[in-house]
Amino acid sequence: MRLKHLTPALALFALAACSKSSQNDVQPESVANITDSTSNEIDYFADGSLPQVCVDMTDTTDDSRLQTDAVYVGNHKWANGKTLKIFFINGGDFLQGKVMKYARKWADHANIHFVKTGNKAESDIRVGFKVNNNKGSWSYIGTDANNHKGEQTMNFGWFDSKTEEKEFSRTVTHEFGHAIGLAHEQSSPVSEIKWDKPKVYAYYKKYYGWGKKKVDQNVLNRYQDSDVRNTKFDPASIMQYPVDASLTRDGMSIGYNYYLSAKDKNFIGRIYPD
Repeated sequence: MRLKHLTPALALFALAACSKSSQNDVQPESVANITDSTSNEIDYFADGSLPQVCVDMTDTTDDSRLQTDAVYVGNHKWANGKTLKIFFINGGDFLQGKVMKYARKWADHANIHFVKTGNKAESDIRVGFKVNNNKGSWSYIGTDANNHKGEQTMNFGWFDSKTEEKEFSRTVTHEFGHAIGLAHEQSSPVSEIKWDKPKVYAYYKKYYGWGKKKVDQNVLNRYQDSDVRNTKFDPASIMQYPVDASLTRDGMSIGYNYYLSAKDKNFIGRIYPD
């Protein structure tokens, strides 16, 4: 399936469909099979010794086409002005409140809206916390969620009652960037990251258990110019992975991005204009 994407100058790396180091491929569960852990939020704690990064969730079966976030995926856009209804599979008021708070950061700069619903059947996005002990964080991209009615479409795997505010901001904002159609910034055709590929493969294999194909999809591959509309590369984007200097040929590094960048705000306003 060939998709047309728009790549903002949003550094699309770190926050959208994220996976913790011990995770392998993420398979979303049917809501009917999910174990509720509403009263067990403290168990969502995750070891912060390694960057918690995203894994792309996509419906494409064509490995030659890159499907990531914070680059805008053109035919995955919701209707302009749409109010997206969010259903929570589990989690208490505290965690659900944090998700709604930071999801709405996008609505401050775009003509798209988010409301919480208790009706799963009418929901557009179905959010779970560490569902079936899945410690990754991930989201389907934009309207791909419509292909998974009755299923979880977003997961937060490392939140608990002690999570720092800036981590809620970093991860929720990133995942909802995916949910409204954005892909990872490092996949921009104008990405300026000079990867040392052998080191990248070795790093993600050692610490995350990823094979070469998964590293290519989530870290190294870029969109083709013909598939995206892009601005200049934005290493400050909420959609950008952290980049360790040891993994680049020129020592370039990118830390955690916790908030929407100026280019993120401008670009999403162009995708969902008033």
